[in-house]
Amino acid sequence: MMLEAKRLIFNHISNIIMLSGKKQICLHLIYTLQRKNDMKTIYSTISSPVYPYTFLHPQDKAAFFDIETTGLSPNASSLYLAGLMRFDTARRQWTLCQWFADNYQSEKKIIQSFLDALSDVEYLYHFNGQTFDIPYLLKKCTRHDIVPSAQCKKLLEDKSSSHSIDLLKKIRPLRHALSLEKCKQSDLECYLGLKRTDIFSGADLISVYSEYMQKKILDPKNAEKLEQVLLLHNHDDIEMMLNLCSLLTYGEYLSEEETNRLICSETLKTMKIRQENRQLFVTLTLPDPVPKNISITACYPHPSSIEADIGSLLPNANLTFRDKTASFAFPLYCGTLKFFFPDYENYYYLPAEDTAVHKSVAEYVDRKHRKKATAATCYIKKESTFLPNLCTIKKAKQKTPENQYPLFCHQYKDKLSFYELTDGLISSHAFWADYIKNQLPYFKVKYPAAEQRGMT
Repeated sequence: MMLEAKRLIFNHISNIIMLSGKKQICLHLIYTLQRKNDMKTIYSTISSPVYPYTFLHPQDKAAFFDIETTGLSPNASSLYLAGLMRFDTARRQWTLCQWFADNYQSEKKIIQSFLDALSDVEYLYHFNGQTFDIPYLLKKCTRHDIVPSAQCKKLLEDKSSSHSIDLLKKIRPLRHALSLEKCKQSDLECYLGLKRTDIFSGADLISVYSEYMQKKILDPKNAEKLEQVLLLHNHDDIEMMLNLCSLLTYGEYLSEEETNRLICSETLKTMKIRQENRQLFVTLTLPDPVPKNISITACYPHPSSIEADIGSLLPNANLTFRDKTASFAFPLYCGTLKFFFPDYENYYYLPAEDTAVHKSVAEYVDRKHRKKATAATCYIKKESTFLPNLCTIKKAKQKTPENQYPLFCHQYKDKLSFYELTDGLISSHAFWADYIKNQLPYFKVKYPAAEQRGMT
């Protein structure tokens, strides 16, 4: 009613003064009357996400935000809209608060209102915010002499991504795993099959906001429509972020962190292992489902000429996520491999037997049939079934206690290493926790075609 009353006053003044031909004075009076209404605050509810995500922290301590500006440079543009989404614990739903600039003087008020709303937020989610939104806001704070609170600084200046979570930076490393060509927000929404009501890009809306500012007085009905277009884009950007969080699940399951729930004790209790056609299948029940079923291929270390024969026998490893199940398929090598002793100075090599023995034993061997072992000849051979490593032998030795799980290979300095597949190893949850954790990073990496072997 107040807005309608103002419009009637504006129209009345306009009619009177326009008759005298003083349009400029009329517009000045209209602007003066409307100046008090410099910022609009709009509240709305957000639909439940199509793809729910289980946060690793209290939901009510999280917030999602996005800003809309008239350009990329904070020195040559203005912020006209900021949106912040919080979880309402009482209503059990997400709510969105938007601060909209109804004139060019309300930028400072919008920023201050936004910062005030962050007072009890501990986790701030955004899309590309660390590159654009946050630096933009901080520069505007400097320009307007706004000093963010300690809590705001903790969120906005967080470089560790522990409290300021940039969805783009979290999802981009998963491009190979998810077979994504691009990682723009619209690309990720398309990947999940999400459809938004908004049809504009942020760049498109710069001219829309300019048109809104021109029409809000002389053509209020069309101005209202333009305002809704502006609010809708910001609304949909933030609403879609909630769905995009589901993609973080893949990153959490492919992480090398000790907190990875794919290899936690509870998940390992669900592990099922079967051996078939020279492949080992390891299946785990996931704590939370993935939003989309995917299958990822990983290549074993590129073979040198000396190990080409053994390398050609190994197909690639495969990891499939399907709903609440993760299934690994690892190739097995059946044959003879070598274990190399690291302290070769204490060993002798016996050419006739093609093996190395400790010097305490070698002293009983005829000198003609023994010689000092070198790093390349200090080995024993074992015929068995072996499980290969996606990481190189150098990295495998760094990550796995060799006295607990001996590493075998074909020749000295080979990159490709193996574990002997014994009954004790198969039943050891400790081994599988280490082994799977060490293989996971290679399902995120895209290898050059020249390094790939026998895709199956």
